[in-house]
Amino acid sequence: MIDRTFQLVRGVGPWREKDLWARGILRWDQFPAEGGAIAISNKIDPLVRAAIDRARSALDAGDLAALKALLPSREYWRLFSHFREQAVFFDIEAEDARNLRPTVVSLFDATGLRSFIRDRNLEALPTALAQSPIWITFNGSSFDLPVLKRFFPELSSPLVHLDLRHLSRRVGLEGGLKRIEDQAGLSRPLHLRGVNGYDAVLLWRAYSQGGSLEALRILVEYNLYDAFQLRPLAEHCFNRMLDRFALAEEVEPRLSVLDRGELLYDVSKLLLAITPTSADLALLDRLRSQDRDVTQDR
Repeated sequence: MIDRTFQLVRGVGPWREKDLWARGILRWDQFPAEGGAIAISNKIDPLVRAAIDRARSALDAGDLAALKALLPSREYWRLFSHFREQAVFFDIEAEDARNLRPTVVSLFDATGLRSFIRDRNLEALPTALAQSPIWITFNGSSFDLPVLKRFFPELSSPLVHLDLRHLSRRVGLEGGLKRIEDQAGLSRPLHLRGVNGYDAVLLWRAYSQGGSLEALRILVEYNLYDAFQLRPLAEHCFNRMLDRFALAEEVEPRLSVLDRGELLYDVSKLLLAITPTSADLALLDRLRSQDRDVTQDR
């Protein structure tokens, strides 16, 4: 889709681009050369040709920053098909609505799945995120990124942030992430259906205050799904955008949508790797001691 966009200069927006497509100018190499027919106007055509030359060079070089500079932010989604292997999909859980400190964060990128847990390895998160130039979230503009920025002032910013809450709305998918997953045919397994953000708060309390490793494992599994489900959702939304443009499959092939079955073994490995820390064992000792004291008082 990158080489189909002509929204590279001021004066060319969605409607003018659609008009070009309707007249058979579907790709950069079909835009009239200098001295040929006028596609838009004598003033704008030279600007578009110059922008196409810059964009083509950037695409050939894999220069994401240069391509981003040419595109309006609403069109960043077009970068996805070319650069999705450089993207990181992530989601965070926070302590509660009043204390927005991250508790668990899960990432999914070309290297696989990773989870970061407060008081275990959360401090490694900024370095992990910095490896990817494209960050993909759901509602991350309003929640995930501001929360992380407050907790990690040193956190870098991505070259491109694609918030699927906004893209999914453009293709007619409404509601929260779980509802949109259902609409897109990406429903979660039965044991996670109905688990929500408030449950995530309760699960963290059960672990941090009660030492329940089982609660932590459920929380991490829930958060892992929040992260890796974003990839098939992004692929689904990309394909639906192509459908909205009425671009035939043979003209603009659709992306294959990730089958989460490929990831379930990795999810199991991550959950089994969650073992008690020395702090967890100390907490359990304190709780046992308090329970013995209460029992003896009776």
